[in-house]
Order: sequence, then C-alpha cells, then structure tokens
Amino acid sequence: MAAPRSAFHRASPTRILTTTAGLALSLLVAPHAQADTGASAEPDVRFTGPLATGGPPLPKGLANVEPYLINTQVRGVYDEHGDRHDVDGVPDGWALVVPMGYGLTDRFGVGATFSAADASTPSGGRKWELGDTSVSASYVLASSDTNLSTLTASIKQNLPTGQADELARHGLAEATGSGAPTTQLSLTGQAYFLADRNLRGRFNVGWRVPGAHASLDNESAYGTPAGFRGRADLHAAAVATVGLEYSFTPEWVVATDVIYEQDRGAHVRGTVTSPDGERSAYDADLPSSWRVSVAPAVEYNFSDRVGVIAGAQVSLDGRNAAAIFAPQVAVNVVF
Repeated sequence: MAAPRSAFHRASPTRILTTTAGLALSLLVAPHAQADTGASAEPDVRFTGPLATGGPPLPKGLANVEPYLINTQVRGVYDEHGDRHDVDGVPDGWALVVPMGYGLTDRFGVGATFSAADASTPSGGRKWELGDTSVSASYVLASSDTNLSTLTASIKQNLPTGQADELARHGLAEATGSGAPTTQLSLTGQAYFLADRNLRGRFNVGWRVPGAHASLDNESAYGTPAGFRGRADLHAAAVATVGLEYSFTPEWVVATDVIYEQDRGAHVRGTVTSPDGERSAYDADLPSSWRVSVAPAVEYNFSDRVGVIAGAQVSLDGRNAAAIFAPQVAVNVVF
C-alpha cells in the first residue's frame, strides 16, 4: 500500500524541513565564494568577494583556496503556508567548506569544492563526516572596460561523496550529502562603480538540471524509514544572489548578499520491509520550498593575496524550509 503524502510528512517534520529541504537548497550555494584575486583594478582597493555571490575565473596561472567554517543554527521552520514556527532541540551544525580555483587562461577557469560536516549521532554525540564534493568550469562570455564588467557562464557537477542514506548503520542522525550527481548551470556578472571603483557589484543565477536521482537504503536525507529501498528523483532547483562590497580603505570592506533559493522538491518511491518481512509500497513527494536570506559581512585584506571575511547568513522568509542563522568565517588566499 502506497504511503499517503500526509503520512510521509508526519514521519519526521522537523528532519524533513530542516535536513532535506535545507540540504537541497544549501547544495546550490554551498561553494560560498568563488575564486577571487582579492584585488580590483585600482591599487588602493581590495576585495575578497562577498559570502555567497561568486565572480569570474582567476587570471591565467593564479590559484585560489578559501576555507569556510560555518555554524548553522536552526531557529525555526517555515511551514507550507509560509508561517514561521520556532523549534527547540535542534543542535547547531558545523561545516567546513573549501572552494578552490585555478585560471587556465584569462577567460577560462576550473574549480573544486570539498566539504565536511560535524553531524549529530543517534546518541546525541557528534562526529565529522565527509560531505558532497563538486567540480566546476567557468568561461568569461563577455567583458567591457566600462565599469570593468564581465559576464561568466559556469557548469558545476556535484559528486555525492557525503552520506545520504544508511544513516543508522553509519551512526548518524542526519545526512551529510544528497546522494545525487546533480548538474548546475550558472550565469554570473560583475562590475565596479563610483569614481574610485571602490564599490563592486555581483549577481549570480544558478539552475539545477532536473532528472538526477539518489539510490537510497533505509533512513536517509529524504525522510525514508528503516527497511526502505528505492530512490529519490530530484526536480529542478534554482538560486539567485546579488552581492555588494564597499571598500573604505585598502584593508577594510563591508559586504552583503541577498540570497533567494528555490527547490521544486523530489519524488521518493520504493518499498519498505517491516521487521517481520512484510513488504509495502512507499511513494511520496517532498514539497517544493523556497527561502530568502541576507548575508552581511566584514572583510579585512592583509594584502592583494590574503584576506579574511566574517559574517552570517540570516533567513528572512520562506516556505517548507529551515529558518536559519549561520555565522561563518573564511580566509581567502591567492597563489
């Protein structure tokens, strides 16, 4: 007998809203900063890049690494009507996200992002586990001397190296990966403004191609129970960000991002085998979700090659998503 949709959501509403929908959304924006030289065309202006909006590829021969330490605090959930409800007892999540980039030419660059999460265990403990990995390629489609503007197209492939299912067997109470090899296409713009070009603006629009699926056993990121065997078919998802950075001095910069995330959900289907061997059909839909956040930050640039950025992502509104406060800090280094 197929599990009705309402029964699926009753199974673990907090986990589904904060882990599943939140996981799918965060995978789109996880490589928070794209490779950045940390410098503009003006010798007295330096930037590390805002928290969430990436930029064009590095110039030829330069490499970049920018490890992020992120603490995600779930303050509540937005329900299917968009109403916010406080939640208690959800432990803070810690994650280490490490984007890297390299400029093969002045217009074409490649990158990779590695991640790990300090996941909770059924006994209430914590342990670090590998998260998903991604590889990417970016190409500058157009550039102009006017405002030093660029337009860049990117493709990113997610590699499901994190733990998405068999959670109990691996001693986990939450997933650290999606289990799905998703592909994301993005368009990014960047330009400098004001007389001294000390205001930099960026935008990014990304779209996750639908059709990827995750093969699942037992408890998973998608709310499946013990004894489940089947798959989750992921629908399309999108993210749009706008970032601004204003340089007061060569060292000090203030930045902010506005982030919109949308996920069309997933179709989960398979069978559940009970402890006595009885098998039943399982068919459910994860609902579509969206969230709007801001991410203010402060940057300090030691030089054109090394900078630090610290800030927080704060959700403002959403539906079927976690209401989060996520302070984070990163060190941006260019070689």
